Amino acid sequence: MNKEAIIVGENYECRKVDFERPIIGEVLKKTDEGCIVNVERFYGLDADKIDETDGKVMIKYSEIAGIISSQCFFS
Repeated sequence: MNKEAIIVGENYECRKVDFERPIIGEVLKKTDEGCIVNVERFYGLDADKIDETDGKVMIKYSEIAGIISSQCFFS
């Protein structure tokens, strides 16, 4: 995704190249290189790659797959 399409405060699915599986996290801040994401869901295989103190990772814009809707309902 491009920088302009990313919305701070929204959740995105991210496919970081050095992670085994996609992660889901909230974008906290955008920078020129990518964005800081607060990881909310991840697979155990990647636990050692996430900052243990604050749960944040740096994601490149090319690694963001798409937005995750929080307003989903089933009928």
